[in-house]
Amino acid sequence: MLKNKAIFFRIFIVFAFLVMPVFLTAQKKDRKKDKNKCQTVSEQDLINYSTLSAPESVIKHATGWAMQNNGAWYSMKNEIPFSDQRANKNNTGIRKLGYDNFIQLEMRSLMINNKQYNVLIKKYRDGTYEFPVLKEGWKGFKSLDFYVFPSVKLFNILPDSVPFNEAYAVDLNVLTRGTIKNYDHKNWKSILVRQAEQTHLGEQINGFDLIVAVFPIKNNGEEVCRFRLIKSFDNNYLRSIYTAPNHREELFRSAFYEVKYYAFKNFIQTAKDDYVKVTPATGTGNSFQNYYNWGILKYRAGDYIKAIEYFQKAIALHPDAKDFMPFAYLGNAQSKLHRYSDAIGSYDRALEINPDNIMQYSNWVRNYFNRGVAKYYLGDMGGACKDWNKALELGFGPAHDYIVEYCNKNEK
Repeated sequence: MLKNKAIFFRIFIVFAFLVMPVFLTAQKKDRKKDKNKCQTVSEQDLINYSTLSAPESVIKHATGWAMQNNGAWYSMKNEIPFSDQRANKNNTGIRKLGYDNFIQLEMRSLMINNKQYNVLIKKYRDGTYEFPVLKEGWKGFKSLDFYVFPSVKLFNILPDSVPFNEAYAVDLNVLTRGTIKNYDHKNWKSILVRQAEQTHLGEQINGFDLIVAVFPIKNNGEEVCRFRLIKSFDNNYLRSIYTAPNHREELFRSAFYEVKYYAFKNFIQTAKDDYVKVTPATGTGNSFQNYYNWGILKYRAGDYIKAIEYFQKAIALHPDAKDFMPFAYLGNAQSKLHRYSDAIGSYDRALEINPDNIMQYSNWVRNYFNRGVAKYYLGDMGGACKDWNKALELGFGPAHDYIVEYCNKNEK
């Protein structure tokens, strides 16, 4: 039970579904128990809220290759060398950055209204001279480039049937792109989202584009993938040059990055798996799956009120569906709005439906843990501890920390 009307506590709910990621979190903060005060979240706070996801996939290691002016190839880790090998041996100032480099490539998702975008982020070593003319006083820092593009383009970057030993190039038709210098000292996520929103609404004009050149190679059983990120302008003529079939291999004549094929495939495929296909949800003739998918999109966008509406419509169309996920999502959305009693009912329904796929078992068990969290917020410590112990018994390891932190202390 809560004491002295105020207590510091933390609850972090790990709800990472394998097929459709769902996150329900409540972070450590001061809370006061006031039975006469109802906690609410207004609809205005949730609708049209653009959400940049955590990294869905990353590439941290690649080999950069560049043809030298003597015709030989030279490579460096996470860096495309200069074409002049003498320059590659100069490890001072701007020279040590190479022709191009990266620390990490990230793929994130971004929802703006009902539109699904992905964000390709390249973090890299950067810097500037205090005295540029004299090339003295070098100060290094980290910068990033971001490219916001329609999520459907992922299916062009990694088609269902990948053409090995054949280069191809994809125009991402970016919504917007930008560079954030020295990003460690800036709220770069807010800058990125704000720029994307303004461009989406027509308040900013984007004149840029990005071409992703891909060259999957299979040789003697080994599979690798060469790739390049080519900055371009929003110009149909330039797009046609870069993506023309007779020009694609030219993109790899002098420089490229190379990774194991499975690493590149996972980088794109993970983002593809999060793409949700939907049709307009207005009017008649909507299916269970379409309402369910709209619920997922609204949940990701932080619009929990609409998410609940769509999940409930999906369940109403198919109340006997042998799928616990709509009820699990519904419970999470209700908990986000502090409707814990409703959430417990949804988790109850989810737990009544045993998963018919062994791969979904770990997701199903999480309903015990999340139901325990809802009971905790309602002051039912006995019920919360019982659910957390059940989750631990069924293999959900993180429940152990909550049992130790709350249940054991409560018993004492």
